[in-house]
Amino acid sequence: MSSESNQRGLPVSSLLGGALGIVFLLYNLWSFADHYRLKQNGATLQARVTSVSIARRKGGISYDVQYAFDVAGKSYEGEGALSQHTFSLLRIGGPLDVRYAATNPSISEPSEMSHDQASLFLHGAIGIPVSLLILFAALRKNQSLPKQYRRSMAAADEGPPVTIELPHGISGIAFTVYPVIDMKRARHFYEEELGLRVTTNLRDEWVEYHLWDNCFAITTMMKDRVRPSADSGGSIALEVREIDKFVSELERKGVQIKVPPFSTPVCRMAVLIDPEGNALTLHERNA
Repeated sequence: MSSESNQRGLPVSSLLGGALGIVFLLYNLWSFADHYRLKQNGATLQARVTSVSIARRKGGISYDVQYAFDVAGKSYEGEGALSQHTFSLLRIGGPLDVRYAATNPSISEPSEMSHDQASLFLHGAIGIPVSLLILFAALRKNQSLPKQYRRSMAAADEGPPVTIELPHGISGIAFTVYPVIDMKRARHFYEEELGLRVTTNLRDEWVEYHLWDNCFAITTMMKDRVRPSADSGGSIALEVREIDKFVSELERKGVQIKVPPFSTPVCRMAVLIDPEGNALTLHERNA
């Protein structure tokens, strides 16, 4: 049955391989055209950050951003990946340098990751020829891909994810929590003054905020056992931009500054007190 099927036409594996080759070819042609436009008539501007997310993949963690910008009275949106350092400095609604094709602003990418020359080479000199090779090999009657191709593809699909074993099953920081007495007052400070966004709210007794790949929470559940304190020894440090300007703005709003901005060899920091009496560190890495 199998040999007769092969004589009548291409096996299913060849058809699937041919379809994969076509998809791969179209993707490389499309990407080549986009990066060609960015290289030939690309322009830069500051976009607005609309959302951020973190994706865990086999190769590691991807720090993704979505943004929006206006050109000639029209609004456009885009997305891309960033380095961990740049990602940690982003704020929703804050600025982000992007590069876009002047002839078609819908084609854009973050300036930090703009690599048009390399992308043109990868898609044009490697991606397109490899796509054609896959398509040719898949559609050759009574032929199949070489064994080394099958082994490498199987290894990529079936290989177990890389894990790092830590003592006692510890896999990371679950959350950082501050005790508060007046939840309404505390939420106003963290959400209105600092700009944090709520991700979880349990009856207004436990409120969580998304801090990239970490979780910061405030709670009234421990008020009978743990009290807010600026001298308890521990403190969360929030990464910010333009720390001196930010601290001045908070000070004008009446926020208590415990330690004014000061410099270290690698950063600049300040310590403030939230309305409940907890110490909060602001941190800005040196450029």
